[in-house]
Amino acid sequence: MDFALTAPILARFGLGDPPWLDPATAGAIGLIAIVVAFLVFKLVFPLIVRFTQWTPTDLDSRLVGSVRWPVTFGILVLGAYLAVTIPLGLSGSEQDRADTIARAAGIVVGILVVVGLLSSAIDWYLATLATRANHVVDLRLFP
Repeated sequence: MDFALTAPILARFGLGDPPWLDPATAGAIGLIAIVVAFLVFKLVFPLIVRFTQWTPTDLDSRLVGSVRWPVTFGILVLGAYLAVTIPLGLSGSEQDRADTIARAAGIVVGILVVVGLLSSAIDWYLATLATRANHVVDLRLFP
């Protein structure tokens, strides 16, 4: 159904598109992203860490701990991107700018995840397995 025909009827009953609705929707999306990031940080990751305590090594616990902050930051970046792009009706250049910023933030989050995982894996190796080797780096790692 065409919106031009229904707009006067909706406005008569106070159901039109008020000017405060788009910023309020953006704020609600941002607030939902903050709540989801908080829940993931405080509830989901401790639950995952608790499940990984049953394994014989602590490598998986270290890896989960190393991605905790980047995943939380990624949820916040996604929420900010959705809060800006969905309700505000950006023009073409504004949408391109928002896409570029979100893409750069996504790359930063990806780099943080990779660096955290590599750092945790190397720390685990040096703390656990390097003490058993005769060299600083175990010769079995080389081809």
